Amino acid sequence: MVLKVLRNEMKKNKIDCYIIPTLDPHSSEYLPDYYKERQFVTGFTGSAGTAVVTNSDAFLWTDGRYFIQAESQIKDNGFKLMKIGIEGYPTIIEWLSDNLKSGSVLGLNAKYYLQSDFENLELKLNKNNISIIDIDLIKDIWQDRISLPNSKVFIHEHKYSGRTSEQKIEDVRKVLSENNANLTIISKLDDIAWLFNIRCNDIEHTPVVISYAIVEMEKVYIFINKDKLDDNVIKYLSSFSEIINYDDVFEHVKKYFETNIYIDKSSINHKLFSEINESNNVISGDDLIEGLKTVKNPIEIQNIKNAHIRDGVALTKFIYWIKRIVKDEIITEYEAAQKLRKFREEQALFTDESFETISAYGKNAAMMHYSASEEKASVIENKGFLLVDSGAQYLDGTTDITRTIAVGELTDEEITDFTYVLKSHFVLSSAVFLKGTKDSALDAIARYPLWKIHSDYKCGTGHGVGYFLGVHENPPWLSPRALGSEIKEGMIFSDEPGVYKEGKFGIRTENILEVVKDIENESGIFLKFNLISFAPIEREAINVNLLDDFELKALNEYHKEVYEKISPFLNSEERSWLYEVTKEMSK
Repeated sequence: MVLKVLRNEMKKNKIDCYIIPTLDPHSSEYLPDYYKERQFVTGFTGSAGTAVVTNSDAFLWTDGRYFIQAESQIKDNGFKLMKIGIEGYPTIIEWLSDNLKSGSVLGLNAKYYLQSDFENLELKLNKNNISIIDIDLIKDIWQDRISLPNSKVFIHEHKYSGRTSEQKIEDVRKVLSENNANLTIISKLDDIAWLFNIRCNDIEHTPVVISYAIVEMEKVYIFINKDKLDDNVIKYLSSFSEIINYDDVFEHVKKYFETNIYIDKSSINHKLFSEINESNNVISGDDLIEGLKTVKNPIEIQNIKNAHIRDGVALTKFIYWIKRIVKDEIITEYEAAQKLRKFREEQALFTDESFETISAYGKNAAMMHYSASEEKASVIENKGFLLVDSGAQYLDGTTDITRTIAVGELTDEEITDFTYVLKSHFVLSSAVFLKGTKDSALDAIARYPLWKIHSDYKCGTGHGVGYFLGVHENPPWLSPRALGSEIKEGMIFSDEPGVYKEGKFGIRTENILEVVKDIENESGIFLKFNLISFAPIEREAINVNLLDDFELKALNEYHKEVYEKISPFLNSEERSWLYEVTKEMSK
């Protein structure tokens, strides 16, 4: 048992407690297999969570997306579940502070611990005379560990990026100057891919390359495994940057003295941060690359819209196919997901899925991030809902869309909940708001229709979407836990409220929104949304009498646009069906 072996290592190294976050050295959301240490130790396969192990206790902290899944996966591995955000469950720091004795030693791998989190941990535990040491206890016990990926880097052409790397670097330097900084150290892989206009496949479904970067006022460095670069990429990168071996970043950082260094402590690992000489002035702030890349340029926006139309064609073809095949054939959730991928593969510029498709039938959909496998998947019956949350990576954009599909007869409860989710979806997508409004405020607007019936969903309402990058990009982050980032014209993010009832069903409707200017008057500048993802929404699951007039209008206008944009790419049978399922509804 892994837990027993880990505890033996702890005893040998005189460690009283060991923390294993879900992290790599680059604060990535999704990890290469090499870095999945928390999964290796706990058995929990979700994308978020932290394990804490002592000689007598073992806990896993995770959020509401994964409560059901985590409970099932860790129960036989010696771990207990701690539910983040639920009353009665302490935070990790609260638990450590209350349970570790004075003089205890806490161990962690500093490469996999963010500087901001480390400072919070250190501040609390030092008061209790608890020491924290940097130690890797996993490397010697993970015998069959998969090697780091070694994918090849390729250039994301200007016709897709819209701006050259040199232009983006000058934008970064302008922000540095505004913050009185001379350089910045960049750890996040999507930031580096965007800044250098390069892509790779080092993380599944996310086209980034394992690397670091440093931007000075006169020079630029990229730290990368040179085996990943062909002659063309080397020539390209060398034209505006110096290429240095990946592991040399730690020694390079030591060279800076008495300068102003801009750091995002929420993305740099503690190991790298600790190499910065104390003579330097560290200017701490938000990720400055995020502030640039989350507002899309006009070429990016047009490309994104093009990608979403092709993606909508694939999803529409899939919905038409699945609603018919379940009547006559036996098909599993996994097989359905594979078929959807095939429809996407037929679309131009497709490179991959943007995340593992969530194809969840019936009660499985109550687990927000359920994953069916070829060996373990439910048969889709001719009743109830199939929830399909999926997306794709195209050279001209990243997509993310969810449809809850009626595969047969529905109950009154399913129809009512589907309708209220739709109300929440359209109350957000129809919103008009003053410039300067924060993402957390929009989250509350979206939840209001569901709150009125005393329902809620234990996840965010929406997230930013990268541009041929990560499917999750912050800011914005529409959530009660959001720090409050301004919603800006040119941002792209999801609108995905839901209802999840354990043992029954899960419902979600998700589209992608573009933030655009509405009007300017004596009250200021007002913004609104354009919907840019297109696929039919299940009419037979809607109780039209529960819709307000503006919601019904929004639905009918959306379905009209779905037919106009998608129908030209369908065959005659698909087109006739789409016409019927996007017809105007009335009370």
